[in-house]
Amino acid sequence: MGVVVVPALASAGQKLRILEALKVTAFAAQLRGFDDGKGFADALVGELGIDVRSAEALEKAGVDGTRAAAMAVLVTGHAYLALPVKDAGKFHTTLQTLATQRLGAGTVGEQKFGELTVKTFSAGAAPKLGYALSNGYALITDAKGIEKLAGLAAMTESDSLASDKSYAAEVEKLPKDRDVIVYLPTGTPVLGQAPFSSVTGAISLTPAGLSVLANASWKGDPAQLAALETQPSKSLLGYLPADAFLVTRYSGDPGKLSTWSRQMLGTYLARAFDEGGFDLKTQVLDQLQPGIVASLSLSERPPMDKGMPSLDLRQTNPFTYAHLSGAAAVKSPAAVVPSLEKMAALAPKFGAEMSLRERPDGQKALITTYAQGEGVHLAPKGDLVFFASPVQRLDALVKSDGAGAPMTGLGDEAVTVVIDLNKLAASVRALPESAWGLGGFAIKATTVRWLDATDDLKRVTISVGAKDKVVQAKVMLTLGGTAR
Repeated sequence: MGVVVVPALASAGQKLRILEALKVTAFAAQLRGFDDGKGFADALVGELGIDVRSAEALEKAGVDGTRAAAMAVLVTGHAYLALPVKDAGKFHTTLQTLATQRLGAGTVGEQKFGELTVKTFSAGAAPKLGYALSNGYALITDAKGIEKLAGLAAMTESDSLASDKSYAAEVEKLPKDRDVIVYLPTGTPVLGQAPFSSVTGAISLTPAGLSVLANASWKGDPAQLAALETQPSKSLLGYLPADAFLVTRYSGDPGKLSTWSRQMLGTYLARAFDEGGFDLKTQVLDQLQPGIVASLSLSERPPMDKGMPSLDLRQTNPFTYAHLSGAAAVKSPAAVVPSLEKMAALAPKFGAEMSLRERPDGQKALITTYAQGEGVHLAPKGDLVFFASPVQRLDALVKSDGAGAPMTGLGDEAVTVVIDLNKLAASVRALPESAWGLGGFAIKATTVRWLDATDDLKRVTISVGAKDKVVQAKVMLTLGGTAR
C-alpha cells in the first residue's frame, strides 16, 4: 500500500533540532504546558522510546543510525517497521523494555522458522509485539502482523523493494538531499479514485526551510494533464501591487482549462452558464494567453472585530478582508467587450449585477456587485484585461505601466503561488486602530502575539506542473533569514 524510507536515521533525527529551535514550536509547546520547544520535543521523543535526535542514544538502543530505516503498510492493512540493528542484544533489551512499559507485555517468547527466529512480547497468552532479525535489520510489527512476520523477514533482496526497478527509477528523480522518501506504488488502494497510478515523494529539512516534492504518474484524462504544461508567456507580474502578500501565476494554456472548468466554477455557476448559453471555453478561456497573474493584498480596514469570516460567499464578501488584483493577456482585444456583455446579461442567474461603464479613458469596465457588496470587476486595456476588487484596485491596474517590482520566487511551473508571510504580518501590524473595533485592543494584542511567535516562518512557495505524463508538485516553507 505504501512505504516510508528514512535514508539515514541519525541524520534525519538530528534535523528535528531545527524544528524544536523555532519560535513557533516554542509557542505551541507553551500552549501545551511546556517551557520551550526542546521540552516539547523531549516529551515526544520520550513517547517514541528512543531519542532519534542523538546518535549516542540510537547506539545505546542497539540501532545503527548510519543506515536507512523504513515503514511499510501492506494492502492487508498490516504495518511493519524495519530498523537497522547494530547490537542485537541491546536492541532486544530496548524493545522488551518498551513492550513492558507501554503494552504491559513483559513475557518473551520465540519461535523458530528454519534459521529465522521470531521473538514476541506478550501479556498473558496473546502476543502484542513481535520482531525478527534478518540481514542486519529488525522487522517489527504489532499483534495483527505477527502471523506474516516470518515470511516477510525471510525475503531475499531480489524479493524486496530494493530490487524494484520502477522504485529505483522514481527515487532517482528525487532531490539527493532528501531526509524522507514516501512511495505509493501502482495498485495502492489509497490512489484508487485518484488520477494517479503511483506517487513518489521526498521531504527535506534544513535551517533554510522545509521542502516537500511529489512526482505522480498520471493515469487520468490526458486533456486535463495538458493544462499543467508550461507555455511561453510574457511577464505581467509588474502590474501587481507592491503590498501583495500572495502572488500566483498560471503559465499553462488557458484553453486547456476547459476540462477543469466545472470543478473551478462549481455546480451553481456552471449551471448558470449552461442555462444562459455561455460557452466559457470559446468566449473566455480560448481568448486568453498564458501568463495570467493575480494577487491578494490585505484590506486597509478588514473587519477584524468580527472574528473569523464565514467561507460561504453568500454570507461574507472576501474582498472586505483581502483585495484582489490580476492581469491577463488576450489574443483578440476586439473580442473582449462582446464577451463581457454576454457575462453581464447572465449575472442575475448567479445572484449578481454586472454593468458596463465607460472609463475616463473611453474604454469599458465591467462593474460587479452582489448582495454582500463588490464582486470582481474587469477592464480591458489594449491586449490586456485587468480584474480586481474593490474598484480602486481596478483603477490602479488600469493606470499602471507594468513596471512595478514583482514578488520574486515564482517558479517556472504551470501553476505557482508565493505567500510572503512577513509581508502579511507587517500589513496586519500596520492596521489602524479602527480596524479592530470597539475594545479591539485585546484582539490586536492576541493577534500580535501570534505574529511574534511565528515570525521565523518567512514564506510559502507552491508550484505544480506536468511533463512526460508526470505531475510534479513542490511546497517550500522558508525558515529564518529575510524573504525578499
